[in-house]
Amino acid sequence: MGELRYEQKYFLSQAGYLLLRSRLELAAAKDRHVQTGGAYAIRSLYFDDYCQSALLDKIEGVERREKFRVRYYNHDPLALRLESKQKLGAMTRKLTAPLSYEQGWFLARGQIDCLRDAEHPLLRRFYAQARLRLLRPAVVVDYERVPFVFEDVRITFDRYLRSGRYGTGFLDLDLPTVPVLPPDRDILEVKFDRALPDTFRRILRSAPAQACAISKYQLCRAVQ
Repeated sequence: MGELRYEQKYFLSQAGYLLLRSRLELAAAKDRHVQTGGAYAIRSLYFDDYCQSALLDKIEGVERREKFRVRYYNHDPLALRLESKQKLGAMTRKLTAPLSYEQGWFLARGQIDCLRDAEHPLLRRFYAQARLRLLRPAVVVDYERVPFVFEDVRITFDRYLRSGRYGTGFLDLDLPTVPVLPPDRDILEVKFDRALPDTFRRILRSAPAQACAISKYQLCRAVQ
């Protein structure tokens, strides 16, 4: 990935989720990474500096901002990646680079020298930013994602959002986490390259949803 895409986010009730999911199952395909139940698990470790710039930039609505995170899917810490999530107004871009388990182990402890000789440009960029800004682990973000895709459109439901303490437990599947949202509230995300097709506009309008500048990072930081 790496192209700029439009991104819209909404809070959604449990009833709204069930309604939209049933309609999307008729109009879009499920993501190829889903497991049983049509979902997959995501765990991320976010980084911030001592001034909490990533958090404050989000709160203040800074138009151009960037967050770094280490992420793995479906409870598999052997398949780690570093990601840069960049926000430019109404559009976002995600850059990724693979990490070894050893690199993830060190990064979860705030030890960035493991990337000093990295060849991937994103790893080099993160290393430079971490040295310059003293980036350190900030919070663990856990959730379940139910994704649908159609051409350039990607619609996802992020459910059971939970927050965990950063540090050595990031790679531990038994890391204690706490719920962040009420059990009847989910997050709906819509991403597309140019314009959202009318079919999906009608589907999304069929259930009440609250448009909001949602940041799972910010929500998880608030409960720690």
